[in-house]
Amino acid sequence: MKRLGLIIASTFMLSTVVIGCSSSKPTNSMAPPNRDFITFKDSTKQEVTLKDKPQRVILLNTEVQELFYQVGGSAVGLATAPGIPVPEMAKDVTQVGAVNQVSLEKLMSLKPDLVIGQSMFHTSLKDSLASSEVPLAFIDIKSYEDIKATAELFGKIAGREDETKAALDQTEKKMQTVLSKLPQQSPRFAMITIMPMGISVQKNSTISLDVANRLKLKNVAESLPSGMMPSSAPYSLEKLVELDPDFLFFIVHGTEDYGKEKLKSDIESNPAWKTLRAVKENKIYFLPSSLFVTNPGFNFDQSLSYLAKLVYPDIYGSIAK
Repeated sequence: MKRLGLIIASTFMLSTVVIGCSSSKPTNSMAPPNRDFITFKDSTKQEVTLKDKPQRVILLNTEVQELFYQVGGSAVGLATAPGIPVPEMAKDVTQVGAVNQVSLEKLMSLKPDLVIGQSMFHTSLKDSLASSEVPLAFIDIKSYEDIKATAELFGKIAGREDETKAALDQTEKKMQTVLSKLPQQSPRFAMITIMPMGISVQKNSTISLDVANRLKLKNVAESLPSGMMPSSAPYSLEKLVELDPDFLFFIVHGTEDYGKEKLKSDIESNPAWKTLRAVKENKIYFLPSSLFVTNPGFNFDQSLSYLAKLVYPDIYGSIAK
């Protein structure tokens, strides 16, 4: 993060004068009368129009908070989630509740001119915010391409388009450095999600699976029938034994200690668990939330590197303990 900060900071110093006169970034003061600041489509294909450059942004989606601050943005309010740290620069920002239990009263008291939510949790706020003429954009992050598009949008909102492009270029160069070393192998894996409401196996459309796909790993759960969410399948040890992946990766929505307790009480207690190849070979790993649960933003190359070290330690080196 410090390295990333230096990249953006140095770019900002070089381009301060350019930003002040750039025609590619509309501002309220320079725009002709009646011209909106920006119009864009969010993750639900809803068109969102901001009449002026937002000054009081509330970030309800915890997955985009780090990225918003990485591009140089700042918020007046945040939602929180267990196991997902608040960005360092946002430690003193007002919290409006948990990501799945936002206080509308507290949110409105901050007088927002833009609210960024997540379609899974915040659609119920749509009518209330619309009646108060507060723009609500749903931003869902499921891949690096989503990260890139969101970073570009946030860069425009923050007035840091050039710096954002420079940071993305650096990230993609580092990603290519990791991917250039890949061997001609396709180990099989399962990505298991542990949440307070239950355990599931990831099928598609998640950041962690995008990382694995870029490393050419084979997801054994792709063929499983979906559960309540199309992107995942219900956890079944019987099915897992049948598929017998080479690696088991755990994603925890909450603390890692909570995840390990659930593993011990709900999964390891079944004798069939010990018959899995990954268990026998001790290839079971809990992945860090900052790189695989929340959106790693400009640190996506670190997500690639982390998983590559677990799967190919002879090529990439081992994870430091």
